[in-house]
Amino acid sequence: MTRFIAIAFLALTLVGCGGTYVDDKHNFERAFKFQRPKDVQVVHSIYWQSPHFTDEHCYFFELQPVENSTILKTFTTAQDVVPVTDETREIPPRLAGERPKWFAPMPRSAYDLWASTNQFSIFGVLRDKKDGRIFVYGEKL
Repeated sequence: MTRFIAIAFLALTLVGCGGTYVDDKHNFERAFKFQRPKDVQVVHSIYWQSPHFTDEHCYFFELQPVENSTILKTFTTAQDVVPVTDETREIPPRLAGERPKWFAPMPRSAYDLWASTNQFSIFGVLRDKKDGRIFVYGEKL
């Protein structure tokens, strides 16, 4: 009986750890592994996690920082994140999750861009040049 309970618990844990979370208040922490700074508002977010035991996820965020927020610096000075100057590079690239309509809706020229050079995970940041909104995407498969 004990063995059955242990197997059932393990199976439920492995199956139940995935899902899609839309505008959930915990998405920031899920994606970035740190608490959302008080000077940043999450306008929209989608976080998808596979139901596998491995860490496979995809996310999109629209953030509105207040003046003097350091969140852009936090994202763009992370290891392996560099400015994107190649106008032909697809931003964001095709990801496991479908790009939401609200994500960086203006032409590419309306944004300052940064992206990770890490070959094992995808991460990118777009900053609206006019209003300072920040769009962040990421994927790890």
